[in-house]
Amino acid sequence: MNAILGITEIQLQDDELPQSTKEALERIYNSADLLLGIINDILDLSKIEAGMLELVPVQFDIASLIHDTVQLNMMRYESKPIEFKLELSENIPLMFYGDELRLKQILNNLLSNAFKYTQEGMIILTVSSGPCGSDADDVMLVFGISDTGQGMTAEQVKKLGSEYARFNMEANRKTEGTGLGMNITRNLLKMMNGGIQIESTPGMGSTFTVSVPMKCLVSEPIGREMARNLMKLNIVSALKIKTVQINREFMPYGNVLIVDDVETNLYVAKGLMSPYGLTIDTAVSGFEALDKIRDGSVYDIIFMDHMMPKMDGIEAAKIIRSLGYTKPIVALTANALSGQAELFLQNGFDDFISKPIDIRQLNLTLNKLVRDKQPNDVIEAARYQKEYMMMGLSLTDVDPQLAEFFIRDAKKSAAIMEAIYINKCRRTDDISMFIINMHAMKSALANISEDELSETAARLEEAGREKNIKIILSELPSFLELLYAVIYKFEAKEEKQREIKEDAEGGSSLLNEKLREIRAACSVYNKKAAKDLLAELKEKAWPQETEECLSAIAGLLLHSDFDDVTKIINAYLQQNE
Repeated sequence: MNAILGITEIQLQDDELPQSTKEALERIYNSADLLLGIINDILDLSKIEAGMLELVPVQFDIASLIHDTVQLNMMRYESKPIEFKLELSENIPLMFYGDELRLKQILNNLLSNAFKYTQEGMIILTVSSGPCGSDADDVMLVFGISDTGQGMTAEQVKKLGSEYARFNMEANRKTEGTGLGMNITRNLLKMMNGGIQIESTPGMGSTFTVSVPMKCLVSEPIGREMARNLMKLNIVSALKIKTVQINREFMPYGNVLIVDDVETNLYVAKGLMSPYGLTIDTAVSGFEALDKIRDGSVYDIIFMDHMMPKMDGIEAAKIIRSLGYTKPIVALTANALSGQAELFLQNGFDDFISKPIDIRQLNLTLNKLVRDKQPNDVIEAARYQKEYMMMGLSLTDVDPQLAEFFIRDAKKSAAIMEAIYINKCRRTDDISMFIINMHAMKSALANISEDELSETAARLEEAGREKNIKIILSELPSFLELLYAVIYKFEAKEEKQREIKEDAEGGSSLLNEKLREIRAACSVYNKKAAKDLLAELKEKAWPQETEECLSAIAGLLLHSDFDDVTKIINAYLQQNE
């Protein structure tokens, strides 16, 4: 599941995917995510029945818990004609102490069922709190979930959650899931000393009221403003995939080591971290990771797989700590063990991330342990570097001659349209010239994959045909500003290509010499020497063909494919010498 979800998530990071491919990958991701939920339900139930499920209390923010759970369900069922309403008391304490993961699981199970079994109408979530016992720190947290769905008979309510079955199978044959959610919810509430009440009427809907005793270490309430903001539900409709909500910082100053004995897992972890610009090293065992540390390597984070043969992650972390290594080590562990935070924290780890890797959790970890430890000027410099790099990213596949034609035509059209704007479309031929030039820009921008700006040009062309001078004069300045930005990007790209060509012409002898040295290192299986030589070459700018060759060599060296590296170098030297 880590491989399926991770590789799909990596592919979906490509903004240039055809729509049909993107939709297919989204279906794969959502289906795999559903299957993961079923697997986790089965594992949870197995642990409950074996008496091995333990609660892990932490201090948590109730507003975030509510927001995240509501958002998840609204995105998952956004196609249904259901009005969702949140009613939240402003007097609820902001911070609670309890098992946040299991409380979120309970709320998600109940909300998910409400959405599943309600085809249209309304769902209302109410959240309140009250005193619980004689201790002032004890608070009863109460969730109420009401829906206008199918409803249940008294007999069905009695059986709910007590057996592996669902009701109204004919009507619910297309409903996702196994029907284990309520069984797990009842068991979790029992473990947390909580309770659930159910009121339901067939054909009219149901109301589930859950009461869970919690500790409240901070008495500050969420307050009117936060409650009001939550109840507004300003949740943007987006893709169901979690990555769309991630703002990845560019961190070229960071370096990490990923340790995992499964190459697919290494591929997934590297792919999910690649947008951050990190220097990423890998090891296929705890032994290899130890060798790197003994050789003096230091990383901002070591991501350590928990389950590895011969030496597991916990043992490897203990030995690394015994060497005096103090930098962060983060465990990568299966969801079935996600409740064992204390196990990792007591054995040399600073944190843990569940598999399949949750990109939000990964992002938080990288921000906390890499970005936030840098001075502000370093962070700002990296952001500037990313903006500079982004200037040419969408231009790599554009033919140089096409780019040259575009620059010439775009400058000519822009000058004409500037004059039209200055004259406020008062000359007799202004409208016709506007239509001709905007039509030309619509096609030219589409040819270089500037689709969004091309659509704007099409809209303005139509405004010209309708002689809508108001729209033309109001939108033309911003269009011209964006058009000049594209022209500048292509001019910068052309200048860069000229510099690369000049560097390459002067550095071809160096390139061939280093490639021969890499080949010699591979002949004696000296991976470190080969990688060091390759790193020297990577410091220079090369034509695209050479860059692709060096990237292929780097990928093969990662997996110690020395023979294939030699074949690539031989072919390249034969072609270019």
